[in-house]
Amino acid sequence: MNVPNDVLRPPLGNPDSLFSQVAEHIALLIVSGSVAVGDLIPNETTISGPLSVSRSVYREAVKFLSAKGLVESRPKSGTRAAPATAWNLLDPDVLRWTFQAGASDQFIRDLYELRIMIEPGAARMAAERRTPAQAAAIRDAYETMASTEPYSTENIRADVLFHDLLLDACGNGAFRCLRSVVMTTLMWSLALQKGTPRQDYAPALGDHARVCQAIETQDGARAEAVMRLLVHDALDDTLRRFRRRADAAKRAAAE
Repeated sequence: MNVPNDVLRPPLGNPDSLFSQVAEHIALLIVSGSVAVGDLIPNETTISGPLSVSRSVYREAVKFLSAKGLVESRPKSGTRAAPATAWNLLDPDVLRWTFQAGASDQFIRDLYELRIMIEPGAARMAAERRTPAQAAAIRDAYETMASTEPYSTENIRADVLFHDLLLDACGNGAFRCLRSVVMTTLMWSLALQKGTPRQDYAPALGDHARVCQAIETQDGARAEAVMRLLVHDALDDTLRRFRRRADAAKRAAAE
């Protein structure tokens, strides 16, 4: 299920560059299962049909994917698709490719469980440690969410900014290192919500308002509790919409 490019842009560089195209082409074959675990990945000759790949570009792309755990190179064995257990799932490129190829219920649940571990604690620390300027910036992001069309591009960007500012305000560098998994998961799940009517958006917006208020009043316990509820509800809603779209795609394919 693809995320619109205007919402989630590839972090690996210029998406139009040949290197990016080759890396993404091979990565999607692996994460989708089109190239099975242990199978040789396509060589530059195979890929050269649609992409006109040089050997040097191909080698750089393979080296790039190896660093992310997607491929394994062994002497006399060639370069083969690595098992999912070897992938760096916290890498934003790997996350994006997995979402593009078609995430599973378990994959979505795993990422949201990680968010539940990260964001409520970050919200508590943000409430306790934030500066007045940080509180004002979080308020501005919320006000943009409230004043824009639910799940429009501007609305999604404001929502992502809200969570990003919160991670900044928590004052914990280790939490900031996990920013990519939170932001990528959040952007993908928000893109699923496009077309949601305003009345159905009200609960999520209300939870953001309560987190914002708790941060402003420096009520750490309330900020943590509301953020936990917000992420938990977002998981339920994301799984419901993901399953609905997956079922619709299956029906369309069968027709």
